[in-house]
Amino acid sequence: MKKIIETSDESSLPIRDISRLTGVNSVTLRAWERRYGLIKPLRTTKGHRLYRREDIELIKKIQAWLARGLAIGKVSELLESDYTSSDVVIENSWQVYCAELLSIMAELNLGKLDAFFNQLFSVYPAAVIADQLITPVLDQLSQDLYGNRVKKIILENRLSEYLLMLTQRQRQQTSGKSVAILQLSTAGNPLLNVLLHYGLSTHQIKSELIGLISSKEIVFAAEQLAIGGFIVYNDSCSSLGEFQRELVQLADLISVPIFVGGKLAKAINIELPAHVHIVSDGRQQATQHALNSFLFEKSLDSVKELI
Repeated sequence: MKKIIETSDESSLPIRDISRLTGVNSVTLRAWERRYGLIKPLRTTKGHRLYRREDIELIKKIQAWLARGLAIGKVSELLESDYTSSDVVIENSWQVYCAELLSIMAELNLGKLDAFFNQLFSVYPAAVIADQLITPVLDQLSQDLYGNRVKKIILENRLSEYLLMLTQRQRQQTSGKSVAILQLSTAGNPLLNVLLHYGLSTHQIKSELIGLISSKEIVFAAEQLAIGGFIVYNDSCSSLGEFQRELVQLADLISVPIFVGGKLAKAINIELPAHVHIVSDGRQQATQHALNSFLFEKSLDSVKELI
């Protein structure tokens, strides 16, 4: 039964703010509520959802379980048992999803591929999918085996098209200064940047997908688009030394914050200016949360105690 309240208090937040704080988009939050009964928000007399501190903590707990591999359909069992994520031995469902996706790509069954994406992105946060599924599958398809190149190209193209469509739907809800997603190496995979681009939109962060451009053009983009921060997300490069030199040059040219994520973040071994932030975890979940915390530290003062 839905609990109806006449007015909201200061500790209750609408679904838009919850998406911004957690990175779980409104479609997924509603699916967790309706399909799986995981969240039970309050409702105003007009039917609008309102979430409390305990709801935010629950959403973060669910995200932790999903990132460890717990299947979404089994979350309710753990909630009823009141276990924490560290108390439970979890069978990693992402290994099953990886095998399923690789099987779909082996057949190049595009109908199954579209249905697979629709299912996953409706119930799992984009960053979890990026870290636990897409990154390892891309690693496997990068092996020099017959058929892998075409499988990888088709996966990248189809998923990029799908994600850009989802991003366009989310774009009207974004606000504040824009951030730009860059590549500093041709060896980086553009699909990971598209995934990050969509993931930021679920945090309601305005982002521009720029990719690989010259340093002078980066300065032009920063000025004309009023960019409030840059994200460099690379899992690979042809030369770590060259990648680090490009990063230093970028930091010399612009003064806005630069966040560095991806697998290369762990490999950086040089001293960088204070406005360059290395996301030590490297993964998309950590990169998004680091950027979100920085951008909304002041604008979300009214709800900081809920974070």
